[in-house]
Order: sequence, then C-alpha cells, then structure tokens
Amino acid sequence: MSEKNQTGEVSLKRTLTLPLIVMFGLSYLAPTVVFNYYGLFTPSTHGMYTLALCITALVMALTAYSYTQMVKAYPSAGSAYTYISKSVQPHLGFLSGWVMLVDYLLLPMICYLLLGVYINEYFPMLPVWAIVVVVAGIGMLINIVGIKTASIIDTIVTCAAIAFTILFLACIVRYVTGGGGAGTLLDASAFYNPGHFELKGTLAASAVLAASFVGFDAVTTLAEEAKEPEKVMGKAIMGVVIGAGLIFAIVAYFSQIAWPEAHLHIEDPDTGIFELFPHIGMNWLGTVFFLVDNCGSFVCALAGMGAVSRILYGMGRDNILPKGFFGKISPKFQTPVNNIVLTTLIALTAIFYQDNVMGAASLVSFGAVCGFFMVNFSVISHYIIRGKERGAGAVVRHLIIPALGMISLLVVFYFIETPAKILGGIWLLIGIVYLLIKTKGFRQLPPEMKLEE
Repeated sequence: MSEKNQTGEVSLKRTLTLPLIVMFGLSYLAPTVVFNYYGLFTPSTHGMYTLALCITALVMALTAYSYTQMVKAYPSAGSAYTYISKSVQPHLGFLSGWVMLVDYLLLPMICYLLLGVYINEYFPMLPVWAIVVVVAGIGMLINIVGIKTASIIDTIVTCAAIAFTILFLACIVRYVTGGGGAGTLLDASAFYNPGHFELKGTLAASAVLAASFVGFDAVTTLAEEAKEPEKVMGKAIMGVVIGAGLIFAIVAYFSQIAWPEAHLHIEDPDTGIFELFPHIGMNWLGTVFFLVDNCGSFVCALAGMGAVSRILYGMGRDNILPKGFFGKISPKFQTPVNNIVLTTLIALTAIFYQDNVMGAASLVSFGAVCGFFMVNFSVISHYIIRGKERGAGAVVRHLIIPALGMISLLVVFYFIETPAKILGGIWLLIGIVYLLIKTKGFRQLPPEMKLEE
C-alpha cells in the first residue's frame, strides 16, 4: 500500500506493527524446514540435532544484532547490500549483494528438490528427476501467465505448517509419557551427549542450518512500511531469530526423545522424517506432513521464482545486467518471461542433487554466510572506524559483538561443503570480473543493486 509524502511523491504506507513483522519473518522461514533436515543432521550429529540448531541460533543472533544496529543507522534501507555499500565500500557492497543473489536464485531449486524427494518416497515408481521437471514446468507456466499466488493461500499453508507442528509435539508427548522413546520428557542427552559428541559433525550441520534463519534478513525489507521503524525493526529482527530458534530446537528435541537411537537406524537421510512416524506408530502423521510440507514447498518455489525473476528484471531494467535479455517484459503476458525461464533452468539443477540434499542446501548457505559476515563488518566500519565511537558501551555494541559474529561465521564457513565453496567462489569470481568491466577497472561507482524487489 502506498501514500504520498510531503513532496507529493508516492511512498510506502507505514502500517506494519511489531507482531505483524515478526510473523512475516517466521512465515518466510518455512516452519517445516526443521523436519526436512531431521534425517540429515540427526545421524551426522549423533543425535544432537537440537544442539546444532541452538549453536546456529546463537551465531545468527550475533548477526541479527548487527542488523539491528544497521537498521538504526539506515531505517529506510532494506538490504545487506545497502548497509555494506554505505558503511564499507560500494564495490564490496555490490559483490556482497552479488553473492547473496545465490540464495534467491537457488531457493526454487531447493523447494523443487524436496518436492521430488518426498513425492518419490510415497510414489517410488515416479523418479525424482521427472517430478522435479514436471513441478518446475508447472511453476514456470504459472509465473509466466501472471497468476499470482494469493497471500491468503500462503497464510493458509503457513498456518497449516504451524498446526502440524503443534499436532506433532502433542503426539510425541503422548507417545513418550506412555512409555515410548526416552520414557521421559526431560532427557539431557537429547541435547548433549558427551559420549557421542563430535565437534566437526555438529558445526558442519550448523553451517547448512544457517540458511534456515534468513527470515530475519527478510524483515529488513519492510523498514519503509513499519510504524516507528527505529523502535520496532530491531525488536522484530531479534524476535524472528529467537522465535525460530525456539521452535526449531523444541521440534528437534521432541523428535530425539521420541526415537533416541534414530542416529543409528535412519536408512535414508534425505527422507528420515518419514522413518520417525512409523517408529512411533503414527503412519498417518507422515501423510499429513507429506501434504502440508509439499504444499508449502510448491508455494515457496512459486514465490521464490516470482521474486527472483523480478529482481533480475530490475537489474536488467537498470542495466546492471544486459537489458536486452533481463530487462524485457512479455507483451502478451506482461511478465519477465526470459527471467522466469532462466530461473526455471537453474531450478532444474535439482536433478543433480537428488541423492545429495545436504549438498544443495550448502550452496544456499554459502551466499548467506558471506553476506552475514559483511553485515557484521559494516557495523564496525560505520560506528567504530567511520563514526569514531569510543567508550565501553560502544566497544561492546559495535566492536566486540559484531567481531564475535564474524568469527563465528568464519567457523561456520569452514565447515560448508567443499563443492559449495568452489561453486560459490566461481560465482563470486564472475561477479568480480563483471564489476571490473562495468566500472572500468573499479574507477567508477558500481550500479545500484536492489535485492528487495
């Protein structure tokens, strides 16, 4: 919604309150993602999936705090790219935005991959690659003809996901208190088991899980629509991280007490959650999850493809990318068909990861971790280096906390899978070469990149 400001220009209307912004962020996170990763990280952490999530939440909380500080500095801005460009250096800002663009480009791929893997679990006669091709084709056609997924559908799917989570927890409580699983709702080993703890496996899980918390980054794009953004945006950002951390950790913990030996017996990590339901004698719960999660994945893919195609169109329109291809709108459908087709082709790379969901998720983590690292540094640059702030309070808020965020992200980055680092590095190198040409050897300012279309 928009309104006219004092100069007569149209601007966004400030109608969003703190609860609405937090709910937007939590919805963007996709509540069922914690179930999707259950089979992958329960074995790799030796049953300490909850601990890995808590470590990830702590790392993300440090970065989220840095976002709150940059929102105060630039309350009308809405992206990591903007913070880095204004506080550090425009060329570094562009490259940070370029790296984070990977997240947007690969989101539909992850969604279609999960659809393919889960549908194949229920209907083994349908190969994963065929499912991916069909659902990606449907998604492409829907976006091309301009049929927008109504917000009410997204709301229904999100509410269904939350309802399923509550149902799942209730079923676990009944199962465990009836003598199943750990036999108790309070089991410290479900969080930390010193006899089986391995730092490498836990941190490797955190490296991938980092991408599951990007909802707090998404809420910064609402700064211009928030009432009193200086007061509410910081609280909203931290609220999303804390809320997501609690929800994810609780689900992981209850999953562990329901099946304490799962890390020894899960046969297929990619679909491990479907092995939990029959173990507790509730096959029907798997069917409910199958429906809810697949609907969520498809809606997420549609929204992601629609968003990234618009981002690419904006970059083409502003001549950041070749305007002849990326900046064109179909006269017939009035949608950026070229970008939708290109994004669909990128999403189809899911067929190469049908046996490696973790590898696909690592690709998304690369962009997120790199971007988050630079946001932490932008706090130090804005307040300490450029602002020359001094004093104990300023040192803690604007040097120590963001520095800890940077260090923790370096550790997380170290444990990202090597293939993801290689592909991410290639993408970054392409961005450097492109920027070198576009700015005539870095002698000109880079074009403005907008990642909040």
